[in-house]
Amino acid sequence: MIGERLSDLRKDQGLTQKELADILHLTKDNISAYEREHNEAPDNVKIAIAKHFNVSVDFLLGLTDSPNAYAKPLNCIYLSKDFPEEAKYMLQTLARLISAASRKSPKTVAKELARLEQALLERHSSETEE
Repeated sequence: MIGERLSDLRKDQGLTQKELADILHLTKDNISAYEREHNEAPDNVKIAIAKHFNVSVDFLLGLTDSPNAYAKPLNCIYLSKDFPEEAKYMLQTLARLISAASRKSPKTVAKELARLEQALLERHSSETEE
């Protein structure tokens, strides 16, 4: 997996194997062997590659499809103190759903949907009894 990812990243930046080798203080043959997966890069080289392309080593290894798996999300919602508790619960549930969906975990998504549906039904039934 690292070979394909390395090749794609290199080409995306418009670098030749020789240019990348010079940047990483390696040889063109090293880069070629890593891309064709004839040799495995040592950990320090994997780290150097990840730093140069600003991706995680997990991405290089194919453990995640997110190039920077550890980046903190920039999309945050700040809620006022008087925001209804039920709505906070629903937003938290939706956040868990999105997280599970991004991990491609259908069972977790189904569980969270069922939990959200139950909460909505309970909320609706309590409002109709009043």
